[in-house]
Amino acid sequence: MELAQQVFPNLLNGLEWSGCALAMSGSLLVALHNKASRWGWISYLCSNLVWSAFALVTGTYGLFVQQLGFTATSLYGLYRHTQYHRDLDAGKQPA
Repeated sequence: MELAQQVFPNLLNGLEWSGCALAMSGSLLVALHNKASRWGWISYLCSNLVWSAFALVTGTYGLFVQQLGFTATSLYGLYRHTQYHRDLDAGKQPA
């Protein structure tokens, strides 16, 4: 990790803060619990990708594995959110 911090300080700083901002905006959007919440799940996915890149560059493999799990839950959340609103639009009772 020290080598990466010396070689890529701006890259690491950018990855860290963009991952943070994307995760926080995702949380806000999902908390709204409306159609815009779909963008929250997409923001989470982008955050997962950024944090995964950060983890690989810094050699923090535990963080990388965690992001794989979070990516799976983000994809599932996006699927469920989309299905819920499709059912609403079709006049069905959402599951």
